[in-house]
Amino acid sequence: MSTRRLETSEIKLHGARVKRGKWTLDLGGWARFAAACILVATLFALLHRNAPEANWSLVQGTVLDTRIVADHALQAKWGGQITWKAEYRVAYSVTIREYEVWVDSGIQGETEADVKLVLPQSRPSCRVQYDPKRPEVSVADCR
Repeated sequence: MSTRRLETSEIKLHGARVKRGKWTLDLGGWARFAAACILVATLFALLHRNAPEANWSLVQGTVLDTRIVADHALQAKWGGQITWKAEYRVAYSVTIREYEVWVDSGIQGETEADVKLVLPQSRPSCRVQYDPKRPEVSVADCR
């Protein structure tokens, strides 16, 4: 329970007695208040930040190619381990120009063969967001 208390003191002012109150708050209360203020400020900043993709245009992309590349390499005393991932080469058009971007497929495995087995037989559809001022800058999603 909060330990707020009202301390009162009396002052004689020109012969009249005046009661005034002063609120005090313990250190734990101040810490909770500060944490709440920080939380509110952080949530406000996160909700009102301007993501660069917010004003970007959206087009349909086409998967042209697939490649398997090393994702992570881990070195230990007993040897190294590499994980692999698949990437798609996605083409998209803006006005009369064609652009391409390599995109992570989300498919990962411990070996190249594991990744090949998981790749879909048909190529997925992709959505590409691009910066209208610089169409070569883009982000694609093929999942």
